[in-house]
Amino acid sequence: MTRALRRSGTTAAALAATAVLLAGCSGQSEYCAAVEENAATLESLGKERTTAAYTSYAEAFESVAAVAPADVEDDWTAMAEVTRGVLEAQESVGHGLEEMTDDEVLAALSQEQLASLNEAYEAFNGTADQRTAVVKNVKQECDITLQ
Repeated sequence: MTRALRRSGTTAAALAATAVLLAGCSGQSEYCAAVEENAATLESLGKERTTAAYTSYAEAFESVAAVAPADVEDDWTAMAEVTRGVLEAQESVGHGLEEMTDDEVLAALSQEQLASLNEAYEAFNGTADQRTAVVKNVKQECDITLQ
């Protein structure tokens, strides 16, 4: 191999390695991109008690969980599961979340249905530790502050 070819091969390899490094530095991780893409929904958590809102929360949690780092993947997944649990409980009683402020709707539900809803709500509300963990992680990993 001639000196020019060796130098050319070395230069090409160095350029390829540099391109990979630069792409890694300038690009955003899949996790941070998923958080950023879902930030508006994540920040609106709990502000709207409708089936549509909770569906969007669950989808956002699932989207982020799919690419989350191992140390917070379970937290994102748990939040998605309890949110889906609320939606499933609402569906099982035949009423959307937005109907739960209607006294007539509530009065028509059986004790078992009310207990099922309450259990789902408590599971959702019981994710304070997971919410704290993901907010902290997103700040550290992505420099994104979720409110």
